[in-house]
Amino acid sequence: MPKKTIPELKEYFKATKRPTEAQFADLLDSYAHLSGPELKRITNNINTENGYLRLRGMDNSIVAQISLQDIKTNMGIPNSLVQTVNGQTGNVVLNLEGSEDRGSTRQGILKYFTTVSSTTNIFHIRLPYRIDTHHAMYHLRATGYNYQQGDIIDITWVGYCYKPSGNIINKKTHVAISTAITAGQYVGSDQYVYLWFKLPDTYYSTFKIDSMYVGNGGILREGDLKLTVSSAAQL
Repeated sequence: MPKKTIPELKEYFKATKRPTEAQFADLLDSYAHLSGPELKRITNNINTENGYLRLRGMDNSIVAQISLQDIKTNMGIPNSLVQTVNGQTGNVVLNLEGSEDRGSTRQGILKYFTTVSSTTNIFHIRLPYRIDTHHAMYHLRATGYNYQQGDIIDITWVGYCYKPSGNIINKKTHVAISTAITAGQYVGSDQYVYLWFKLPDTYYSTFKIDSMYVGNGGILREGDLKLTVSSAAQL
């Protein structure tokens, strides 16, 4: 659709008016076509004030505004993404990471790429769980591409870091598809739970790790895992 002028857009947001979905699309489309300094001036002046999303121009005048409650109600935001709604201001706080109940996942909490060619290196992934401290079940999955072998990386680890026995219990590691990739899990010398896997050759390999909330564990996030690449069998 053609770009609308500022005066045209202002008409959508006058007192007692509520923009239609098409008009709001006009607004977004018009600003999507801005570039360079013009776009920077506008995006630097987008604020939420008293329950409204307000776009202000360089002279601080309001270019457009829409109720955040209207955004939630009329624009199809799933309830799972709504963290809080302030009944007085109408402010809506979104949890863009998604739900946090059991079965929920976080994608790509660790990502890795290497151009190093090695037939001895092992990927050791340290979880934030110590066998002398935590009771935590976990479910993690690594997926990616082992270029040198022309192979698919698809590994799932489950287990229970169980303080009473000072060990990992009811654990299992499954390597799907590949017959050349090996993997497992162990307790490190620092008492942390480690996952590991080994590729036939690491050259131009890429992978990511996802976390699922299972049992009495939780969802791990970016920064929770520590990756060490070493030829040592265990750390």
